[in-house]
Amino acid sequence: MQRVEFSYSMKIEFSAPVVRHCFSVRCLPPDSPQQRICELFLEVSPHNVLTETSDGFGNRILTDRITEPHTLFSVYVNGVAELDLSAREPEPLNGIYKYPSQQAFCGARLAALAEAQKPLCEGLAPVETAKRLMAALRAQFVYKGGVTNVATTAEEAFTLGCGVCQDYAHILIALCRALGVPARYVAGIQEGTGETHAWAEVYDGGYWVGVDPTNDKLVDERYLKLSHGRDFADCGINRGLFIGGGTQKQTIEATVRVL
Repeated sequence: MQRVEFSYSMKIEFSAPVVRHCFSVRCLPPDSPQQRICELFLEVSPHNVLTETSDGFGNRILTDRITEPHTLFSVYVNGVAELDLSAREPEPLNGIYKYPSQQAFCGARLAALAEAQKPLCEGLAPVETAKRLMAALRAQFVYKGGVTNVATTAEEAFTLGCGVCQDYAHILIALCRALGVPARYVAGIQEGTGETHAWAEVYDGGYWVGVDPTNDKLVDERYLKLSHGRDFADCGINRGLFIGGGTQKQTIEATVRVL
């Protein structure tokens, strides 16, 4: 078991006031046997009547509608969690994770890579298949910021040959599904200070096992999950609609510190 302190901070500065600001944020970590949330502090400013619900994937969602004019919107979450992957419990498989999704699907290039890896993965357990695919991906893909965006698909990123953690996760998920391994996308925070992180989970023997293709490793007790879904489109942390605002500047900082 690993005890960690975590935080998530987001600020959006608007050059002109916004009104009728409707938002949803997935920044509250789920509480589960392998991720016990011991302490949690939340501050949203401004806010009206915050409501917590959950989506079809079980992610915690905060929603609200702010009517007063404002030029700054901020969300801050801080807490302590006990992480213990050995405490995971079996889950029934939702079949949606077997099939291509909006951003995690194989085009011609990824399909060719999956076909080339297929003979090498025959007879392997799902986690071992994912590890082999991660190695193949790292041989043909490099980390580079600023070349992709939140709407980039796995095939588009692979064609570019570079991208960020979201792209690594989408590509691995698409490859796993192409070889018959159910996989899903995870948004969260890893040890250190920076922005949020993305990785994948593969379904193996009734359990979801985290794999981080960006760092070519299995997920351990230094990763805190915020949400999961078929791909980024299902579990983006912040979404909103508003009137006005002019230009906007968003700043995000996320940390996990081992205690």
